[in-house]
Amino acid sequence: MENNEFNKILIVYSEKQTETHKKTIEDTKKYLTSLEKDFKTIAFNELHDDHFQDIDLVVTIGGDGTFIRTTHFMRGDTPILGINSEPEFSEGALTSIKNDQVHELGNFLTGNYKVLKRPRARVLHNGKIIQELALNEVYVGTKDQFHTSRYILEHNGKEEEHRSSGALVVTGSGSSAWYKSAGGTPFPAHEKKLKLLVREPFQSRIFNPEMIESEIEEGKKIKFTSKRSYGGVVAIDSYATYDFNNGDIIEIRISSQPLCVIIRNGDKDENIEITQNNTKNEDE
Repeated sequence: MENNEFNKILIVYSEKQTETHKKTIEDTKKYLTSLEKDFKTIAFNELHDDHFQDIDLVVTIGGDGTFIRTTHFMRGDTPILGINSEPEFSEGALTSIKNDQVHELGNFLTGNYKVLKRPRARVLHNGKIIQELALNEVYVGTKDQFHTSRYILEHNGKEEEHRSSGALVVTGSGSSAWYKSAGGTPFPAHEKKLKLLVREPFQSRIFNPEMIESEIEEGKKIKFTSKRSYGGVVAIDSYATYDFNNGDIIEIRISSQPLCVIIRNGDKDENIEITQNNTKNEDE
C-alpha cells in the first residue's frame, strides 16, 4: 500500500470508561481531524464485516485484547496499528505506540513506517472454514478445564488418542503468552510455522502419547477428532468458540493471510520480520 493511500481510517476502541482511555480516543480523533483525514469510530463489541469495506488503515485504541478482537475481521493486506491507551495496565505486546505518542500518527500517515507481517492460523471445523484467523493461538479441548479433553490427534502421518487438559496450537506471536505459561518455549513471531503443546497429557497403560510437542510447517496441517460426547470446544484467541464434540473434526494450518502491522521506523524487534511498506498478500 502506498503511503498516500491512508485516507480512509477505521478507529476501533474498547469501551473502558477510565479518563486516560477516553482521553486517548479524543486525542486521536482531534489529531486526525487536524490532518484532514477521513475516519470513522466504532466500539470493538459492535464490529461487523461491513465496517472494514474500503478502509485503508485500521487503528485500535485499548490494549492487546482490542487489537486481537479487531484482527478477526481483517482480511487481505489492510494494515493495522495499535495504540495502547493505558500502558500502566496493559502489556501492549501487539500495539505500536502508547497513549502519549498519538502525534506519531503523522509520521505513519506520511509513509514513515515499517510493516511487520505476523503469521496467523486458519481453522477448519468439519470441513468448513472458520471466519476468524488466530493471531495468537487455537485451544482444542473442554470448555470446563476440570474435565478431561479426549480426542484423536493426527500429524505428520501419525495418529494417537489423547487424554489431556487440552491442546494449544500457537503462532510465534502467541508463543510468549498462554503457550509460554503452559511450559512452551517462545519462538520468533515472523516464523511461518505453528507449534503444538499438549497440556498435562495423561500417561497410562492404555494411553501413552508421544506427540506432546510438535511443529506444523507451512503447507501442512494438524487434525483433531473429538472423542467427548459433550463439553468440547475450540477457541480462537480465547474469543470465538465453536463446539468440538463426538466426531467433530478440527484442522489447523498456517493461513496465507498474515497480519500486516504498522510500526515506527526506529523500532527494532529481532523476533519479527520487517518488510517494505508496499507488501501485498495473496487472498485465501
